[in-house]
Amino acid sequence: MQVAVISNLHGNLLALASVLSKIERLREKGEEISRIYVLGVFGLLPYPKEVYQFISGAENIIPVRGRYDHLITKWSEMSEDEKERLNEELPGFAIRMVEWNWKILGKDGRSWLRNDVPAFIAEKFGENEILFVYGEPFNPTGEDVKPKMPTSYYESLLVPLRKYEMLVVAGPMPFIAETRYGKVVCPGSAGLQPVKDSTPSFAIIDTDNMYVAFDDFEFSKKDVEDRMREHNLPNELVDILHHGYM
Repeated sequence: MQVAVISNLHGNLLALASVLSKIERLREKGEEISRIYVLGVFGLLPYPKEVYQFISGAENIIPVRGRYDHLITKWSEMSEDEKERLNEELPGFAIRMVEWNWKILGKDGRSWLRNDVPAFIAEKFGENEILFVYGEPFNPTGEDVKPKMPTSYYESLLVPLRKYEMLVVAGPMPFIAETRYGKVVCPGSAGLQPVKDSTPSFAIIDTDNMYVAFDDFEFSKKDVEDRMREHNLPNELVDILHHGYM
């Protein structure tokens, strides 16, 4: 059995459609991909309602709450002081997008995000167990797992999770960290590429032998840009869409 994982979708319907098309082509070639995990559903791009409607109606797509998703669920309950402190953590355009997502998703979308999208998912595939989470396991919608770190860093994440053979997290670039306790895997960013000149990517995991492969895909940034301008979204996001910020 195989599963696919994408992260940082950022509410990008075109990226989601492209991933699904690529997965379907892989199935036609004999790959047995039965589920798709999405680590971080909404964020900085302009199709939140369409993405919500698609994922919530799909049986084989399993969402996991990311940082922006968590902020969207909390937005109406946050005090002005909490929102002010958020200004110290995120740029103004990102905070504006949290509020915009909250409005566009509407009551049904917000309810789905709050009640049906968990902060982590633990799955058992035969003898192998995998934990899917957006950020660090004990701060799932907060601190990101960093790439290119010493092995000891990844081991510190896995030691409290000894029963899991693999930890799958979100992040800007694909990587695999091998440790004596198991693997830490990041599929890279699907919806928005923060690293300049990087490509959208996803991971395919064979749940029998825990082999991990990465694949990439394309989506029309021009079409996303047009949609962003249609909704008068922050100009900074158009620049990030095309050029990244790292």
